[in-house]
Amino acid sequence: MTTAGPAARRSGKRVGKYLVTGRIGRGGMGMVYRGYDEVLEREVAVKTLTTEGTLDEESRRRFEIEAKAAAKLQHPNIVTVFELGEDRGVPFIAMELLPGVDLEALLRSGEPMLVQERLETMIQVCRGLAYAHEHRVIHRDVKPSNIRILDDGTAKIMDFGIAKLGATQVTKSGMMVGTIHYMSPEQILAKPLDGRSDVFSLGVILYELLEGRRPFTGDAATEILYKIVHGPTPPITADLGPSGTRLQTIVETALAKDPDARYAGANRLADDLGEVLMAHTRAVSTAITPETAEAVSASRRLLKEGHIEESLRRLKELTEKTPESLEVRRALRSATREMQRRHRPPDAEPDDFPELAATLQVPPTRREEAETVLQPTLLRSPAPEAVPAPSGRLSAGPAAEPARTLAWAGAAALVAALGAGAFLLTRVGTPPPVPSRPPATTGQAAAALSAVPVPAAVESAAAALTSLKVVSEPPGATVALDGRRLDGATPMTLQIDARADHTLTVGAEGHAPAEVRLSPGRIPPEVRVTLQPAGPSGRVQVSSFYPLDVLWKGKVLAKAQPSPQFPLPAGRQTVTLVSSTYFLKLDVPVQVRGGAVAAVDAPPLGKLNVRANPDNCEVFIDGRFVDYPPILDRAVAAGDHTVAFKWPDGTRREEAVQVSRGAHAYVMGRKE
Repeated sequence: MTTAGPAARRSGKRVGKYLVTGRIGRGGMGMVYRGYDEVLEREVAVKTLTTEGTLDEESRRRFEIEAKAAAKLQHPNIVTVFELGEDRGVPFIAMELLPGVDLEALLRSGEPMLVQERLETMIQVCRGLAYAHEHRVIHRDVKPSNIRILDDGTAKIMDFGIAKLGATQVTKSGMMVGTIHYMSPEQILAKPLDGRSDVFSLGVILYELLEGRRPFTGDAATEILYKIVHGPTPPITADLGPSGTRLQTIVETALAKDPDARYAGANRLADDLGEVLMAHTRAVSTAITPETAEAVSASRRLLKEGHIEESLRRLKELTEKTPESLEVRRALRSATREMQRRHRPPDAEPDDFPELAATLQVPPTRREEAETVLQPTLLRSPAPEAVPAPSGRLSAGPAAEPARTLAWAGAAALVAALGAGAFLLTRVGTPPPVPSRPPATTGQAAAALSAVPVPAAVESAAAALTSLKVVSEPPGATVALDGRRLDGATPMTLQIDARADHTLTVGAEGHAPAEVRLSPGRIPPEVRVTLQPAGPSGRVQVSSFYPLDVLWKGKVLAKAQPSPQFPLPAGRQTVTLVSSTYFLKLDVPVQVRGGAVAAVDAPPLGKLNVRANPDNCEVFIDGRFVDYPPILDRAVAAGDHTVAFKWPDGTRREEAVQVSRGAHAYVMGRKE
């Protein structure tokens, strides 16, 4: 992914604090732009309402509900929303800009997908939707074009644009919301919806992934809608091997016309698909050997260095040798897309985005003021003082201008004086307008500092900075502070905030990285780190039919992946397996040997049943709110768990429970 270049930045158009650098496309209710956050130096996707949308109060409400619905859903398989804002009367959403390809485009490309990849994709989407349903959010427009497949195989659900949050009804009278091929029968018949409606849409996508075509088709929309409501589910004719019969049953259950005959939730569908995936991976050798893993890594390095043709050649050879390797196919897909981008005609110079100017309807003087206020700053000075006007109103008259200029010059001098430690300061107040005259010289800025009071918060932050010298053996190591790479190499001296926790990470090529934790008020003047040589790396294979995260020393090695495999330095290591869906957080020791693959088994699942007397209480599993009782057959990782009950009068009870593989565990909460 590229950042906004100089040409793009010259366009000068902004939405909120984001510089508009290009168009992505048109969404259901407005335009989607490529934006750039100059403060955090990252690209984002910015969705705005069209001019028509801004005039439609119902569209504005739906737009706001989309943002609030998506923003509360923090899950690896749901797009992350950064901000819901309003610029000159126009609401906008800023969200993560996702690389990769839409599932719709992947299906239409004709590119082959392994059975393992199809099942993994569906399981991830199911987990994301199950999380949304737990938070009372129904998507109502689940379709392949709203599913993004990243280069590492992660699936992300996008566009909760017509989501129904709780019982909020915001659709126009008689308005059918959704894409007809993926609608549920109850959605077509305008009946009340719950998460099972999304399950039906998942069944349509699953059928399409397995069979290569949609289950309900026709020459006209009315014919398609009739088949969805009344027509039978066509059989799957594709050769899916030993899993074919089981998958046919799963599809038919997901596509049941009666919601009560369907899966009760997306997690149930994911569980059944996970069992099929586990059986498939056992029957087909999908594990990647260390030699193949190294060959894939080498090909990816070539791709990053710009040697696309050589990378493609090697990956095609690997695909022929290991046709069932999903990691090889994903790397080949990334290289192929990079080659297509290279041969694509270069983008034209960004224009003035006339439709954006029309959307942000505001008088020119107000627009200039807004764009001035939105200029990013590292350190913000107080708002300029207002001078009372004769009418009694406040106006920033000529007497206020010198104070604004001096305050800005003083702040600039303070930033220069603080050097590398300045990025730790918090922002204070609001940004001043850009001075209308040339910036002060260093001498003038120093004089301004003595004449203008420094804000108390800035003065406090500056006083909290302390010097820390970092020395390493061997020298010349890189240093990262709280995950942010610093310029230079050891030995080095940096300025840090003594009031906060910090993590120093020191690393050098050929050596294992070392971490140093620093506590508030206990920061030494010098930190010495001896780096240990890194031995030959090995690989770790985690066996799990459900997706999980894997962490090692705070670093995410795998995210929402079933049966992930990853490299680790040789030696005794500890990895952490995490799955919020199944209430799993487990540290697992593993002995890694150079050039070998070490196996780790994720805990199997059991079923947890929770009841309470009285049942008007909240139920928490391992500290996380789940639902109100009764909770039946909830899939939970095998092991020890804590079930807590909280009644409206504040009464609490806790019960310990042990969940075993494939067994049912029962917990009863009684208010005494």
